Amino acid sequence: MGQSENLQRLVREIIQESELPRTLLAKDAEISRAAIEAWLSGNRNPTSQSAEQLAAGLERRATRLQYLAFRLRSGLG
Repeated sequence: MGQSENLQRLVREIIQESELPRTLLAKDAEISRAAIEAWLSGNRNPTSQSAEQLAAGLERRATRLQYLAFRLRSGLG
């Protein structure tokens, strides 16, 4: 299995394991939903840059969720 196939497999796994809607993943990563769909269907392979954008989007989402959890706990008194 080549490097591009390994990256495609990993990206597919990450997208599925995130359990986030594809539209939200695309928005967070600043990529098109069509690109995500093409990766999942095997019609296109993600580039390293696209995978990095996806990772950055996931990190931004995680940071936002941590902040919201902090706010909620802070409001509990």
